[in-house]
Amino acid sequence: MADAATPDRARPCTALAQLVADQAGVVAGLTGAQYTASPDGFPGGLGSQIRHCLDHVAAVLAGVQTGRIDYESRRRGTTLETHRTEALAALGDLQARLQGLVAIDLERPVRVIDRLTPNGEPLEFGSTVGREIAFVISHTTHHNALIAAMVRTLGHTVPERFGFAASTITFLDRLACVR
Repeated sequence: MADAATPDRARPCTALAQLVADQAGVVAGLTGAQYTASPDGFPGGLGSQIRHCLDHVAAVLAGVQTGRIDYESRRRGTTLETHRTEALAALGDLQARLQGLVAIDLERPVRVIDRLTPNGEPLEFGSTVGREIAFVISHTTHHNALIAAMVRTLGHTVPERFGFAASTITFLDRLACVR
């Protein structure tokens, strides 16, 4: 157990694993037809949103091993987008891999490949493992908010704080303590 002076190096991976587990819980509550649904007013279907998030998680996990995170290597149009059970298996696999990362060097440098504009070529630049895990946490959280809205549009519920940023949850908890 880390004390206040020693940061818990596994905490970012644990936080990302929890977001992936939260996604799995939402996907598990859907039917196959709901998983592939594209509610009016939303870009793509639920399955494509989940696949998109999984691509980012897989990219950062690969980068932890190789030192290179390529957010452009996405697997669009795969069965993860159309088969709920395959998505659940992938979510479980990525969650387990994230939970298996302990004592990770968050300051370790990595090279990142990403397309920042639709008209330009992908860029390669330096970052750190910790910064990229933080990015994927933020990215996944925001997609979870979109997924929550899509699921609600289909007439279903999601956990109360699904898609809320950690800072928002902290704020709401402090607000509740004041009352």
